[in-house]
Amino acid sequence: MTGDAIRETADGVLMEVRVKPNSRRFALSRKDGQLVLEVTSPPQEGKANMEIVKSLRKLLGKDVAIVRGLKGREKTILLRGAKLKEIISLF
Repeated sequence: MTGDAIRETADGVLMEVRVKPNSRRFALSRKDGQLVLEVTSPPQEGKANMEIVKSLRKLLGKDVAIVRGLKGREKTILLRGAKLKEIISLF
């Protein structure tokens, strides 16, 4: 079910997502086997990245870090201390 888009590591859960900036709302979904993260902020001056970190931290109650893709739409996000089961339950 998860494929390679979500995997558990010793540090937590890594999610590989495609970001869609300037969306109407913040949303995390799965489309065609890929995780899609819609954010309302524009992709300028790190605004979309800040929204990703703040919103996921609030939603999940976990420490969030973007570990790859700070300047692109394809990102790898680390949810520190998270378990795979709890993240999969969001979908």
